[in-house]
Amino acid sequence: MEYRTDRERIASLMSDEDRRFYKDIFAPTVVAAPDGDAWGNLTVMPDGEIRAYGTYRPKNVFDTDAERDYIASRDGGLSWKRHLVTEKSTLGASVYIPRLGKYAIATSEEGKGTFLLLGNSPDDPSPERIRISEKAYFDLLPPLVLRKRDRVLLIGHEHRTALHPTAFFSVLMFSDGDLHAWHVLPLKPAPLFTPKPPHTGVRWQQNNRENTIAELSDGRLMMLSRTATDFHYISYSEDGGENWSDPAPSTFHATATMPRLLRLSDGRLLFFWCNTQPLPEREDADGIWEDVFTNRDANHAAVSENDGKSWIGFREMVLNPHRNAPDYRSLGGSATGRDKSVHQFEALELPEGKIMLSFGQHEACRRILIFDLRWLYETSRGENFLHGMHAISAQGYLESVLGCFRGSREDPDSFVGHCAYNRVSTAVMMPSPADNGHEVLCLTSSDDPRRLTPLGGAVWNFPAAMRARVTIRLALKGQGLRISLLDRWLNPTDSTVAESAAFSFVLTKSMLPEKSLFADLRLDFDCRTRETRVFVNDMPLTVLSMQSSAPNGLCYLHLQTLPDIKGAPGAMIASLSYKGI
Repeated sequence: MEYRTDRERIASLMSDEDRRFYKDIFAPTVVAAPDGDAWGNLTVMPDGEIRAYGTYRPKNVFDTDAERDYIASRDGGLSWKRHLVTEKSTLGASVYIPRLGKYAIATSEEGKGTFLLLGNSPDDPSPERIRISEKAYFDLLPPLVLRKRDRVLLIGHEHRTALHPTAFFSVLMFSDGDLHAWHVLPLKPAPLFTPKPPHTGVRWQQNNRENTIAELSDGRLMMLSRTATDFHYISYSEDGGENWSDPAPSTFHATATMPRLLRLSDGRLLFFWCNTQPLPEREDADGIWEDVFTNRDANHAAVSENDGKSWIGFREMVLNPHRNAPDYRSLGGSATGRDKSVHQFEALELPEGKIMLSFGQHEACRRILIFDLRWLYETSRGENFLHGMHAISAQGYLESVLGCFRGSREDPDSFVGHCAYNRVSTAVMMPSPADNGHEVLCLTSSDDPRRLTPLGGAVWNFPAAMRARVTIRLALKGQGLRISLLDRWLNPTDSTVAESAAFSFVLTKSMLPEKSLFADLRLDFDCRTRETRVFVNDMPLTVLSMQSSAPNGLCYLHLQTLPDIKGAPGAMIASLSYKGI
């Protein structure tokens, strides 16, 4: 039987009307809420049906057991229907192995080992069970089928307590031929996190975990991994995964979040990750499990046309809709998990130049979206707040119960929430002082003792560029506003932004025209000359020198109130615009 790619099989089910609706999808558009976190649940059936597997949980007090289920789409992801998996032994979520004409997924059982399940389809009720290892590896990722050699790769994880009591380390398993013989390779760890200012505590050590691998055009393999540092680490293999270069920092900022690579049919690479940096660790963080995550509320995508030598995009796919929730820790309960975030990814290439992304943890946050690949190539963006704060990060943090477990482990209600602060927005929409019927974004500081910091801020993403123009229409009601440009998302209230940013300065009222209520502040940045020229109403104000490297360009505007002006009215932002130059 002739082999067809996932994209071709999905296209075979789509009608002309489906293709018409596809044309209206450009920017990321949510199409479904799956019943499982984005780990290894997306599956394309032999006929082109798309499935996202998960767990159907009791909906009332008379139900007792959760059941396996999946949501299915037969129109390219436009609409979905839920189905139960009634036979417990059914293969379920799995990856197609073209040369065998079979579907495969890995599983493990403590004390019994790690196994590959191999079936004729995801609906196979009695898949073959092949032993991979006597040892049980956990958090197994979906198999990767290599194109240039007869090999399947599989990533699992283990504790290496001699290195660290709670750190996770990756193990690579690979098999040739009929997948009955496997080789196991413990991967080299990335360095442990060593605290230094501004950190006074230790991050949870994640030292080569949740690795993602892409096969390059020349047959080499590129691997990116989750670590406890400020970067994903990268390594390469020239022999199909048997040997790897030492892991080294990549140019992708990220901390304790999952990366995911997807190779497209035309050879381009897509990369999904959280281009974010958490707040500095506090003194009570000991690195034994996680105290609190503050960098999992934005996820990103970029595309490479040259096997990862350079990247385009660095655009926010999604901001966590609950990022400002005052009950963030307990929101939605713990039945579908304690973590609430938009990290973790699965992706599919769809027809008509579209991409499907499944992301997130917990039913409150996980979603499936579709976007047009051309969206990553845009070179301009604007924000006038007519749709509110949907495109802005403005969360501040409240003093909260920290850590993974509190209370009795036997009583799940005693430890609702996981490694998270409760939240408050440090920006609000207010009537414009221009009295023109519009609302503007108002940033204020606060002396509320419940907050971790008095700072207020707003963070806005734009397509990455080495040279571009950012314009802010603003009014200063307080004494000043720190304005920064970065190559990654930093918390709106992060007090280290002045040192972390590529460019940063404080705009004061004395720098603005006295007679005009609003002024246009223009930032013309150039990473190659390492300068940003600042203008107010087209008049030169100052020239800033670049204070850090940004090999992929800049992609973030960070606005923050000054810490010594508690309760001041702050700044009002009427609009933001960006254009590559």
